Amino acid sequence: MNINLDELRKRKKYILCKKHPSLDIFIWNYNKECQYERKWDEYTIQTRGLITDTEGNIIARPFKKFFNLNETEETKIENLPLEIPLINVKIDGCLGILYFDEEKPCIATRGSFESEQSVWATGYIRKRKFKRQDFKKNYTYLFEIVCSESKIIVDYQGKETLYLLAVINNKTGKEIDYIKEAKRLGFEYPQKIDKNLKETLDYIKNLKGNEDEGVVFKFSNGLRLKIKCEDYLRLHKVIANFSTLSIYECLKNRQNLEGLLKDLPDEFYGWVKNREDEYKTKFKEIETHCLSKTEEIKNKFGSRKEQAEYISKNNLKFKSIIFAMLNDKDYSEGIWKIIRPKFELPSVK
Repeated sequence: MNINLDELRKRKKYILCKKHPSLDIFIWNYNKECQYERKWDEYTIQTRGLITDTEGNIIARPFKKFFNLNETEETKIENLPLEIPLINVKIDGCLGILYFDEEKPCIATRGSFESEQSVWATGYIRKRKFKRQDFKKNYTYLFEIVCSESKIIVDYQGKETLYLLAVINNKTGKEIDYIKEAKRLGFEYPQKIDKNLKETLDYIKNLKGNEDEGVVFKFSNGLRLKIKCEDYLRLHKVIANFSTLSIYECLKNRQNLEGLLKDLPDEFYGWVKNREDEYKTKFKEIETHCLSKTEEIKNKFGSRKEQAEYISKNNLKFKSIIFAMLNDKDYSEGIWKIIRPKFELPSVK
């Protein structure tokens, strides 16, 4: 089966496309704007890490976008199929999509061939000596990647592995028994939950967010939906609003970190302390260097004009900070600007 690439390209506002660094294949992934504006149609819903060649032939066919319970008309409780679905524990990692570089297996993540998680997962599967012939031809194997690079909320106590989630026919979209395949190949797979809908909803209410994300339902017509436990959603919201930049802004504005920490799980306190120490140390190092250099310039040149000429003509580090110090101006804002970190979410690594 192939997909119309022109239709995907027409939706470039909502679908991102990345070419493989060495192969003539592409990965297609809906973006945040698509999610926010809910621009779902027969094409955007398929681009959850879809891999094609230059002609639109499907190389790897991941899950279609699937929604939360009651998020869409189809996933409202009253509209669900009248059957007991397959219910699995939802693993809190990131999606891994199997494809091949000639005979060598590779794993992409939802929007990248080269993310940290895909590099780790590709290394993991190759260390186990898997080859192309080990996997069923014309099927896509989907995994949940659990490793230090994929850590979100749930703490797997240092465990790093691949969970086999599904095996999907590239042409028809039909799935085969992934548990049977996982056992054949020696992969782990998500725990099955033997409960009906009402029992499962009661079960989810008691889950702890740092231990379980939630569950995934799969019905016989192919419909999938997810339910995340309330405590997981609470922790996710806290952590999503807490980052390296939160700590940085707090320190820069001379605010106490206690206000930020009050809702953060204590598993992340070590990470916060390390970031705090890192930024304070960087600030002190630059400040000490510039104070020393400023004193040296003052002792060497008597007039402000000579001092300014020396700074301008020489390749000194942190010139603007030294100028501010010479002019008895506040230099702290300048140092904080220099050490501003990249955005990073909390981790318990």
